[in-house]
Amino acid sequence: MRDPATRAALSDRSSLDGRIAFVVATFALAYALVALLDRVGAPERLVGVISPYFTIAAMALLGFLLHSMRISRYYAAGRAVPASYAGFANAAIVISLAAPFAPRLADEAPLGGVLAGFLIGVAGVALFLGPLLRKTGAFSLSDLLAARFSRLEPRLGMIAATAVASACVALAGYQSAVDVLTSFTGTGRVVGAFVTGAAILLIAGPGGLSGVIWVASAAAGLIIAGFGLPAAILGSRGFPAPLPILGDAQLWSEAVARMEAWRIVTPSAALGLDVVTALAVALGIFTLAPVLAPAVATPEAASARRAGCATLFWTLVMAALVVSTIAASTLAVSRLTAGQAPERLPDAFYTASAHGFIGICGAHVQGPAEAHQACAARQLPPATPLRAEDVDASGEYLVRGLPELAGLGAALSGLVASALIAVGLVLAASGLQACATALGHSAFYRLRDEAALTSRRLAITRLVLVAITAFGSASSAADAFDPRALAGLALALSAAGVTPLVVLALWPRAGERDAMVALFCGLSAMALVIAANGGAPGIAVFAVAGLAGFTLGAGAGALSALCLSGGSPESRAFVNQVLRGEGETLGPDKGA
Repeated sequence: MRDPATRAALSDRSSLDGRIAFVVATFALAYALVALLDRVGAPERLVGVISPYFTIAAMALLGFLLHSMRISRYYAAGRAVPASYAGFANAAIVISLAAPFAPRLADEAPLGGVLAGFLIGVAGVALFLGPLLRKTGAFSLSDLLAARFSRLEPRLGMIAATAVASACVALAGYQSAVDVLTSFTGTGRVVGAFVTGAAILLIAGPGGLSGVIWVASAAAGLIIAGFGLPAAILGSRGFPAPLPILGDAQLWSEAVARMEAWRIVTPSAALGLDVVTALAVALGIFTLAPVLAPAVATPEAASARRAGCATLFWTLVMAALVVSTIAASTLAVSRLTAGQAPERLPDAFYTASAHGFIGICGAHVQGPAEAHQACAARQLPPATPLRAEDVDASGEYLVRGLPELAGLGAALSGLVASALIAVGLVLAASGLQACATALGHSAFYRLRDEAALTSRRLAITRLVLVAITAFGSASSAADAFDPRALAGLALALSAAGVTPLVVLALWPRAGERDAMVALFCGLSAMALVIAANGGAPGIAVFAVAGLAGFTLGAGAGALSALCLSGGSPESRAFVNQVLRGEGETLGPDKGA
């Protein structure tokens, strides 16, 4: 016979599973109705527009319904998210962070280095730092570091680095969601930015981390459905997945060669660049606040570890689906155009070319006549079929164009667009929540006023959310930022400014002065590398900057600790409690 606590836990889990099943059924029914509209002959533009706007409205409503005025629910989702759901949601956040890089890696950053860096960083979060953070009882990594280094200067510096990195993540997601919404539906940028901003604010504002995690879980389901269904349909028709291990390795090699020719990916020519990129990306992911947040929401450290294992599994599944989709789209574009006359291509190619997604003989054309003229200007003889090198495609089109290329219908195209919009919304909401936690909790509450009322703390946090969302609306409407640059800057800031402090925080000898030295040297080195680049930096530059900042920051902090510090009894006790204690190192929050 079960004890009352066990029965209550099982009842809570059963109730939670029931609510999740209801949400899944609602989403499935909505997209099934869209598919039915497509089958009965509704206009393709209408079918394609319904899914993205339903996704935005549904996710905004889901976030709003999770509103709370309890501190523990707002900052830590009540410490009650089961490991399986936390891992599923965190995988969506990781994939969302990688999404800005997926369409194009041709800025001298090798594909292998970026992918390896993401996986190593996620493994570090999943198996070490996430469970350790949950064990301490902190609401965030900046919360834990601020408790370890008690002087005002390093605490302000680490909170600022965390807040700025998280804000960059939020703006990258905002820009990505607006880009997909406007290009797929034809919505103007001003309207698209307003609609997206309202949805992001409703996801992260009322419910905080609760809203982010459950909306991220919904986004994870959309990612699997949006990229998995086309792959499953093509597989049932006898087209194997173009993947190196799980599918057809020859098709994968063919797709990679074509993407290299189109300058979508850069070949891994130098092992050194692969290693530098992988290390830098891993160090940035390791201490990035939005990626760490779901671990805080689990019931205990063991649950956080299980959630980390689930994160690794689902991240690999989603990454495989996205990579397979890009490769399949590449092969489809190449095979549907090679051997065809430029004026006899399917209409979908001219539409995509008019929007700048496909180049025909080096030009973006409006129709068959312009395609013929462009190829004639290249001195291609009349009636000569196109060669593979006469056509190129953008990474954005390869990510979302497979349903159209394979003739799977507008409903599946809308589902893929919905998944990409959900990715942007989750990235923006998770970055907003992490930034607001750093400023509203770690800075305002921990540093300034631990007697503040719960309502005042949440009001300040939500004011931060509104301010960043307003800035995101303005910048996205003006198309002011490149999402890849923002995500790369966030990783560099995390690697150079936060990761050295985590290393020192776990070393009993290090003190406040050493943390300040590490922070100053790490951020200075990062800024100098980026400034020395001269032009618009790509992921390769941010990788070098982040690694240089970490190396100099951690080295300078360690040297300062060896030469100038001996370690205090308080620091030794703190580190011993964090690493070997039973947990709850930080004093319980009065509002929790």
